Amino acid sequence: MKVEALDGPALQELWPLLEDLRHDLGKYIAFETRFLGAEAPEEELRRALRSDLLATRRGSAGVESAAQIWARLRPEQLADDPDVRTVDGALTALGEADLEVALDGLRSLAGLAQQVRQATRSLHERARVRACALGLDPETL
Repeated sequence: MKVEALDGPALQELWPLLEDLRHDLGKYIAFETRFLGAEAPEEELRRALRSDLLATRRGSAGVESAAQIWARLRPEQLADDPDVRTVDGALTALGEADLEVALDGLRSLAGLAQQVRQATRSLHERARVRACALGLDPETL
């Protein structure tokens, strides 16, 4: 199902998860790499990617990788949504990736992390638009 097909109760149920997904995964999967310029040295980019992908969320409960966050928050009801499929594909590729690759490979991995960031933001925004279309106030969901 796509987010646009959700009815009010389903959207209300999913909203907190989509908020967490946008924040916990979308914000932090590219947190350190986004501050690096296009000419960042290889080791600096590698260090930032390691942090962004393998220690994406840090808190009192411990450390979670991007893959762990996605496994915990993936909205199963939206498995056919294009943004969910984008995250699925990017995280599969990132999970199989070797962070010891050369600079061009690291840049490619950073691009995949950006795809996840953008897809989680898009999914959340599309859900917000859907909520408004259903007469729901996203601020009170």
